[in-house]
Amino acid sequence: MRRILCLISMVTLFIMLAAKDLQAVSQDPVGINWPKFLSGCDIVYDDLGSSWNEGLFTGNGLLGTMIYRDSDDGLRIDIGRSDVRDHQSGNGSPLLGKARLPIGHFLLKPVGKIRKISARLDLWNAEIKGTIYTDKGTIEFKNLTFSERNVIYFSTAYTGEESGSSWQWVPEASVSTRTKYSHIKVPEQYKGNPEGRPGKSGAVEFYNQTMHAGGGYATAWKRIASRSGADYLITIAYQTQADQYVSEAVASLNKLNSAAVQQQLLKHREWWHAYYPQSFLSLADLRMQAFYWLQQYKLASATRANKPALDLMGPWFKQTPWPAYWFNLNIQLSYSPLYAANRLGIASSLMQIIDQQQENLIKNVPEEYQYDAAGLSRASGADLISPVKLVAGSTEEISNGEAELSNLTWILYYYWQHYRYSMDKEVLKKLFPLLKRSINYPLHLLKKGDDGKWHFSVKTHSPEYPVGKGTDTNYDLSLLNWGCKTLLRINAELKLNDPLEAKWTEVLKNLVPYPTDENGYRIAADVPFNQSHRHYSHLLMVYPLYLVNWDQEEHRELISKSLKHWHSFPAALQGYSFTGGASMYAMMGKGDSARDYLNQLLDKFVQPNTMYLESGPVIETPLAAAASIQELYLQYWDDVARIFPAVPSDWQNAAFQNLRTEGAFLLSAVRQQGKTRWIKIESLNGGDLAMKTGFQQKPNLKSASDVMLSDQGKGVCTLRMPKGAVALLYVDEMDLSIAVADVIGYSQNDNSFGKLGKKK
Repeated sequence: MRRILCLISMVTLFIMLAAKDLQAVSQDPVGINWPKFLSGCDIVYDDLGSSWNEGLFTGNGLLGTMIYRDSDDGLRIDIGRSDVRDHQSGNGSPLLGKARLPIGHFLLKPVGKIRKISARLDLWNAEIKGTIYTDKGTIEFKNLTFSERNVIYFSTAYTGEESGSSWQWVPEASVSTRTKYSHIKVPEQYKGNPEGRPGKSGAVEFYNQTMHAGGGYATAWKRIASRSGADYLITIAYQTQADQYVSEAVASLNKLNSAAVQQQLLKHREWWHAYYPQSFLSLADLRMQAFYWLQQYKLASATRANKPALDLMGPWFKQTPWPAYWFNLNIQLSYSPLYAANRLGIASSLMQIIDQQQENLIKNVPEEYQYDAAGLSRASGADLISPVKLVAGSTEEISNGEAELSNLTWILYYYWQHYRYSMDKEVLKKLFPLLKRSINYPLHLLKKGDDGKWHFSVKTHSPEYPVGKGTDTNYDLSLLNWGCKTLLRINAELKLNDPLEAKWTEVLKNLVPYPTDENGYRIAADVPFNQSHRHYSHLLMVYPLYLVNWDQEEHRELISKSLKHWHSFPAALQGYSFTGGASMYAMMGKGDSARDYLNQLLDKFVQPNTMYLESGPVIETPLAAAASIQELYLQYWDDVARIFPAVPSDWQNAAFQNLRTEGAFLLSAVRQQGKTRWIKIESLNGGDLAMKTGFQQKPNLKSASDVMLSDQGKGVCTLRMPKGAVALLYVDEMDLSIAVADVIGYSQNDNSFGKLGKKK
């Protein structure tokens, strides 16, 4: 009787799942068929590759899998948990004693010889489906990581003799993979963790990995037999001090029976089906469109609210010399596409790690400055212990990383973005003291020169430039300028009357100008830009800070020649050199050049599964490219939103829905046959929105609320909107009949990533 009731329950749940899919399609307010649209963006393999960068991946912001072929032996399922880190002390580099640690993988080994493995990453349902074809039969498999439970689900169904296939756990040594590189010197006192031990508790098997520093982690799995195969439930528990992680893992799996698994499958789909429609963007270039949506999937798989902040690889561990957090570009670029995409919940994990580690951020600066300053050097573990050792007037020799003054300020730029896109005053109140401390540190290092200008009294390092340190680096001047301006803005907005207001104002007035020469912006006053440099650390005032921008006609020549000169030394350019270049060209309104830079990135650097490698995984570059793509359609800088500012000339149709701008406005727009047809604006907070609409004449306004439209000249109009108001701008009322769905690029057969589609 119990079996019959359980079967009825499972059937009911499957019917509910199907009904939910149909309902999600039919209820989309602008007619987007999400399953059809995203299916054209899926990664599809006729025959799955045998490397990490060809794998298919799942995740829930903490746990994740990467699936690829294990030579000719079977299917490899890498298992990851993004907060599993060592926490040893006294081993110097955080890349060793506080490194991300590998966990291991499962191996599904068929009975017969593999002929091929077909596989697909189904974006809409956030799951992997595939079939292993052998000379003895087939193994169908499905994999996902539950959104609402920290459990990985892997199911199999067999035909022929493949019911005899084996399932094997293969642990990885619990040691920093930085030790695997012969050119890296490892201190004698560093040692990896002891070898783990297998065990079993009832139906649950586990692998117990203890750690020298205390605590440990356990990978646990349970097999549930089905009529045609088996389901495997997998989890990882991790504790830094307590030793209950094994029992925690076992208990987590024991709570899940077949009915509970089906409930989790339902919740999993509900989560993802609600996630994607938070915003929408359709591109004429189907490869770039697929790439963009795969980054949206990747972001929600890699981090979420109340989950670990995104490091260089998310839950998808691969051997790497970079098993840490990186703060001079990487974490900043990783979060850059979330704000315009209206995904602030996911972006909150960045604020969370900063809030949690404020004490260590203060301890990172020299003791004499800790009373009012904070900082962050190049790399660290999750504790953000990464000292900056700059002292006013000092000539003491310190490393380049220890001389990176402004990394924390650049991260706080995205904290500021979170406030501006949400207009949540609680975010602003938390940001202000942090930003004040971050700017106090460079203020301590300033001195007045004979020219009456403020200069740095110590050499600092412009990230990644090979020459090393310089005086008055553009990296630090840009971020000090931005920080002082932002502090003044917050001070006024919160009516704080902070006693440092006069200091910030005076520094802005008398700070030394950005060093330049005949080639554009220099690295520093005493360091020219004369060799290949992958980083745009000397150009932050242009992007992403927009302190120097294209609307300032007097700076256009300087911006253009600086960008050209940067890329005239190609040897060291990497993927994010092209995302930075694309974003700068987009700011100029040069959509064709921006598109071409993005295509160079896709052609030369992006892997078949859209991951990116520089010796090891570095996730930030594809994610930064998603931000560059957004900027073709919507930009917000200098307090003005720009609609379709850099659409390439051969993209006649374009559309976006619910992209977010500063001020907490949701914007939607349609462009057809090279002409903007309408713009929809929803105000989530109330206030004024200045826009460059791109209309060739003053637009008409339609709104059921008390909305005011005014023309500011030079193509700028301003909407004054109460909270909750919705407005439409248009020229021809007939254009209002054109829906977002009318200009969508559907393609179920062009799947550009994997090994089915084409790479240009």
